[in-house]
Amino acid sequence: MRLLPFITNSSPKSILVKVFFFFMVAASFSACKEPQNPYRNRCYPTLEEKLAQKPKDIDVIKKHFREKGVDTTNMQSTSSGLHYVILDNGTGDQVKKGDRVLVHYFGKTLDGYEFDNSRQSRDPQIVNSGFSVQVGVSQVIEGWHEALELMKVGDDIRFYIPSYLAYGPCGSAGAIGSNEVLIFEIQLLRIVK
Repeated sequence: MRLLPFITNSSPKSILVKVFFFFMVAASFSACKEPQNPYRNRCYPTLEEKLAQKPKDIDVIKKHFREKGVDTTNMQSTSSGLHYVILDNGTGDQVKKGDRVLVHYFGKTLDGYEFDNSRQSRDPQIVNSGFSVQVGVSQVIEGWHEALELMKVGDDIRFYIPSYLAYGPCGSAGAIGSNEVLIFEIQLLRIVK
């Protein structure tokens, strides 16, 4: 009777070598699976984690509006939880995914700490011409892509971006905390043709 199909009538030593080889190959294949990383979802949350964070962020935004007396008369929101108010209505073309746009912006936390401002960039080209973003492609936060697709040339809009559309549980560079809702005021200068 054969225990393993690859073992034929051989010496006991040969059988032992073949069995050892078989188990080594099997062990190496089982070691190929991706290791479980306890930090994997920390900076890149799953869809379920984003959905769990959404109501918390919406509550934080609404609480901010109440506590700071933010006029919500003209406030709009999207199904993703992005809140915005149009400060100045532009008359130019509507932005669409794939467009390269130039914008001026500043970003701050809900407590008022300004962490970024394109007009104070170290790059004179950004100060003079604006920050370049390709909508839906560039390496900016998810909330920016959604925000920019709501804009047309000349718009100046204040966006309240939930953390799950921003930097999530990791925050950014010590300036933005874990799961922090952000405010961005974005002025769309032009679409680059």
